[in-house]
Amino acid sequence: MRCSITLFAIALAASPLSAQRHSGSPPTAPPRAPAPAPIVPVSSGMGAIQFIAVNYGVPAPQSLTRQLRIDDDRTRSAALSAVGAPGQYLQRGHIAMPRSIQLEFAALGNDSDLDAILTVELDQHIVTAILVPDGDNWRRVATVFVADPFDDPRTTPSTFVRTARSLLERDRYRAVFHADITDAKGNYTENEAHLRILNKHAVITMSFVSAMRDCNPPPPTAASADKHTPPPPTCTVLRRWLQPDPADPTQRFTLVTATGRLSAQDAASPLDYSHTFESAHLRSFSCQPFQYSDATQHFDPTAASGPCPPK
Repeated sequence: MRCSITLFAIALAASPLSAQRHSGSPPTAPPRAPAPAPIVPVSSGMGAIQFIAVNYGVPAPQSLTRQLRIDDDRTRSAALSAVGAPGQYLQRGHIAMPRSIQLEFAALGNDSDLDAILTVELDQHIVTAILVPDGDNWRRVATVFVADPFDDPRTTPSTFVRTARSLLERDRYRAVFHADITDAKGNYTENEAHLRILNKHAVITMSFVSAMRDCNPPPPTAASADKHTPPPPTCTVLRRWLQPDPADPTQRFTLVTATGRLSAQDAASPLDYSHTFESAHLRSFSCQPFQYSDATQHFDPTAASGPCPPK
């Protein structure tokens, strides 16, 4: 009796094991969803504009402007070093005398202080020092510069940097920089960068290609090959600007890209015809939304570039 009960228990225990062994392959885990692709700005970078964040004690802005014009090389060299001029202007025997000096005061930060924007035009560079008050003293928190020969009439201190209302606080300001690179054929790319001071630190909150012109001849076609005269040259042009989002004009903006074609004569200058972009020549528009990020202290895109919404 004891033996039969034992065999019966063994049979019951073996039955589920046998069922598990022959029930087929185990279930597989569901496939992982692909990681979302990062949203890439339609155009970023600063082009020819160079930005260096620092934190150096310097003389007051008015004192620096006087020292930059002094005939004494040692005093002038110290002033050029204080604004962050490139090293080639600080070598003995080559201490440059500035071609022009521009000084402007504006509230670039999120406090009530007036900050200084001191721009110096040298033989081969335009240099802007961003200076902030520190009690009774001053500190240089950034230098922004561009390589540009003095005899280039398109770039001056006033075209390189200007002040505009802050995108974040309407009672504050931002420094807006422009610089372009032009090749031998007259094609160019212009970049724009926005600088603010947040908690006594200089940051670039936005940068993008603001204008572009490409006047390379179009590729030959069968129709043009039959004619002895080449087709008239035209230029592909692009213009970008930021406009506020009506739903949240202090945090969200749209970067608008307009493209079109102009005759080479109409597109003779990268600066003289900007007022015609929206009205006459450029008919193709795309938009990319941007929002300010407290984490990065930068305007970051929130979606890919696409057609602009209807007005």
